[in-house]
Amino acid sequence: MTWFRQLDACVGTSRLVCLPYAGGNGTIYESWTKWLPPEVELWAPDLPAREQRMLEAPVEDMELLVAALADEIRSDDRPTTLFGHSFGALVAFELSRRLQQDSLPVRCLVASGMLAPRTLPDRPAPTDGEILASLRSHGVAPKEFFQQPELLELVMPGLRADYRMALGYQYRRGPKLSAPVFALGGTDDPAVPAEGLAAWAEESDGGCRTRMWQGGHMYLLNQVEEVAGFVIACHLQSIGG
Repeated sequence: MTWFRQLDACVGTSRLVCLPYAGGNGTIYESWTKWLPPEVELWAPDLPAREQRMLEAPVEDMELLVAALADEIRSDDRPTTLFGHSFGALVAFELSRRLQQDSLPVRCLVASGMLAPRTLPDRPAPTDGEILASLRSHGVAPKEFFQQPELLELVMPGLRADYRMALGYQYRRGPKLSAPVFALGGTDDPAVPAEGLAAWAEESDGGCRTRMWQGGHMYLLNQVEEVAGFVIACHLQSIGG
C-alpha cells in the first residue's frame, strides 16, 4: 500500500503535496486540480483509518507517520512543495525537516491554520466529546454526520490518533529549514492570531511571509479557488516558474 496518491492525471516536472487537517483526507484537495498548470502534479496522503484504508489501524506516533511519508517522497527527487492545514501543517513541518536531513529539502513549506511549532503549549489529549465538539465548531462535517453512530464508530480511531498527535506534539530544536515558509491563517481564528503565524520565521533561513484570509479556522473551505491559487503560486515561485 502506498502512502500517497496523485489527484490529477498529468505527468509533471514538480509536485505539490497537500496534507489534511486532523481526521481529513486527500479528497478535500481534489478541486485544486482545476487550477494546476500541467507541469505540476498534486499529491495527497492515503492514511490508515480513512477512505480505502478505513479498516487499518491508525498511525498514532508522529515520528512513524513522518518516516513513512518521507520514505515514499524520497523515491522521487522532483522539486516538491508541502502544504498542510492545522494538524497537516505540523506533519508538513516535520516532514520538511526529515527530507532536509536526508538531503532532499522541499522547495517551499506552506503552513496554514497552525501556530509556529516552537510556540505550541502542552495540551491534554481530548475526549471523544471534545473532538466532536471541535468538528462541529469548525463546520468540517454536516449535521447528519453526527447523527450516524455506525459512521462515527468507523472514523473515531483516525480522529483520535490525529488529535492526540496534534495536541501531544513536542517541539524539538533542530536546523532551520533552507526553504521559504508561508504561514497562512483566518482573520477570525482566535487560536491562531497573526503573531502566532509570524513566529514561523524562526524556523526558516529561507524567509517567511504571512497572510491572513477572511474567515475562521477552516477559512480555506470557503475560499478554495483563492487559496489554491495562492499555494500554487508559492510553489511556482519557489521553483522559478
